[in-house]
Amino acid sequence: MPLPRLLRPAGAAAFAFATTGAFLPMPASSLRLPPSALRLPSAPSAPLDTAIARMGGEETLRRIERVRFEMMTLWQRLTFENRPSDLIGTYELHSDLRNYTLGAWRNTRRFLNGPTLREMTDIVQKDAGIRRIPNPDGTFAPWAPINIAYIDERKEIFAFAPERLLLAARAASDLRALSDTSIAGLPHARVAATIDGFPTTIFLRRNDGFLAMARYRAAQPNDFGLAPWGDMEVEMWYSRWGKYPMPGTNGVGYPSQWDVRRVGHMYKRVTVLAATFDAAAPADSFAISDSLRTVFASSSASRPMWELPMDSAKIIEARLARFGNIGQAQTAVKLGSQWLLLEGTGVPQRNETDIQWLKSADAGSSVAGLLITVPNAGRGGAAWFANHKLPVYVAPGAASATAATLANWKQPRTAATVVTKPQWLRIGGDSLWLETIDYPDYAGALVAYVPSMRWVYSGLAASPLNLDLLAARIRERGWTVDRIGSARSLTQPGPGRTASR
Repeated sequence: MPLPRLLRPAGAAAFAFATTGAFLPMPASSLRLPPSALRLPSAPSAPLDTAIARMGGEETLRRIERVRFEMMTLWQRLTFENRPSDLIGTYELHSDLRNYTLGAWRNTRRFLNGPTLREMTDIVQKDAGIRRIPNPDGTFAPWAPINIAYIDERKEIFAFAPERLLLAARAASDLRALSDTSIAGLPHARVAATIDGFPTTIFLRRNDGFLAMARYRAAQPNDFGLAPWGDMEVEMWYSRWGKYPMPGTNGVGYPSQWDVRRVGHMYKRVTVLAATFDAAAPADSFAISDSLRTVFASSSASRPMWELPMDSAKIIEARLARFGNIGQAQTAVKLGSQWLLLEGTGVPQRNETDIQWLKSADAGSSVAGLLITVPNAGRGGAAWFANHKLPVYVAPGAASATAATLANWKQPRTAATVVTKPQWLRIGGDSLWLETIDYPDYAGALVAYVPSMRWVYSGLAASPLNLDLLAARIRERGWTVDRIGSARSLTQPGPGRTASR
């Protein structure tokens, strides 16, 4: 890594170490490396040995075979907005039981769902995963396969658990020392090593010797929400260190807060409420039957989440199309003989599937390009259009996210045209009007109006509040609109009209 590039590109958020032991947002400019902080690399094992000692020593860490965590996860919304506080996605309580020797993970998750908690239990091994959900009467539904994305998640979580990360780095054949850096004025040692296939840079504080952060690049190609970002930069920050008992040892030094950042932005914050090392685990805690393994291998669970069936794809009224279940797939509008794709797919591979279907369903038509109206969403499918030299029109609020997505998919950021002012697009002999609209928490979205269809589209008009705001905009402009399209429906009734279907 070039030395001047510290924790992230200029202008993005970084972290400062507060007196509480947590990391708080602060301007990236505070992370510039002063000449006085330069330090030549020492033996790469030295700072790792210190960090291992702070956690209780090598012998103690090697004895950790089973551990149970009671956790609270605060899921963030990946947003590229410059706002004083990160947007929260949801909260999750979970009991996380691990057997590192078996490579097995049992995670009982509880989500807030109105006044109740929705619970589910996942068992994930290296080659299969299953889930069980309680019924309302307290009985349990049968175990069923879950997606291969959870196997990817288990691998990443286990690799970067601090008790395993340090030992793996110490034993790595490619371990090497990098020059020191400075974070919020504190000197940090840096070492590089490959951790379970992930090329990783590890940051260790020089002042107290503790592990601070691990940075690596990794794609999550099977996960519906993460696959769009491609090969992304990931950071795992460790803070709020304490001491937990473990039989036969002097205790384990352990961080109770893990902050995960993806694509340069907060993704989730995990708080350890309790940790039990050498936890009891009945023999069936991680069991997956041979029959369930067979079902897993032969079902859609073994394929990426975004590989959805096309059986619900259809052309609606000749000029609108959807490529799968509404709300989960992109849609399109036909202008003349050309189709303008709306919002895009998660990954370029899925876009190829959609286009093939469209060409077979509407022979003789062609693809005009892609329109993204929703801010802050990862749209890996945009890379397909960039690779095919087709235009990508982007809402101002989606500009940063789209640029990051294109870069991660090895496409030029300049492939996207940001629509910053009202304008007409002429496509296929017809015209489409574009202008911006601000929705709550989604500034810089887009509205598209097709006069020849008496139709308005805006992806975020799926919610009742946003639909009201869009209807007000339509009345303000005096547009003649029969129907409104959104990411959930292409034919909602227009202002003051009743639904025709």
